[in-house]
Amino acid sequence: MESKANIKTRNKLRNATIIGLVPAFLEGLLIYFADPKTDHWVLIQSVTFWFSCGFVVYLVEIGTKKIPTSILFTLILNIPWYIALTVVANKPDHLVPLIVSSIVMGAVIGFFQYG
Repeated sequence: MESKANIKTRNKLRNATIIGLVPAFLEGLLIYFADPKTDHWVLIQSVTFWFSCGFVVYLVEIGTKKIPTSILFTLILNIPWYIALTVVANKPDHLVPLIVSSIVMGAVIGFFQYG
């Protein structure tokens, strides 16, 4: 018989995987419909990032409300993207849409944690 701790850990990892798939799927759809000519490697990189982001943010527990915490951690995890896609690419006009996208995805991740 499996211990309660093992079952709890397995359920937590399963839920983190499911929650990671939600923003990954949404990002994949967004890229596919917004710019179908996007390089497949960029699409894979983006989907993988959002899966990882959802997975990690689900596992983080700091004892505060889930949606604001998810938004905060999503914004923090996206800092390298902000730098790469605005500063390095010299496209500062992309910063606001990237931040809004991060806030929306963070809210989605937080919302699905209640399920």
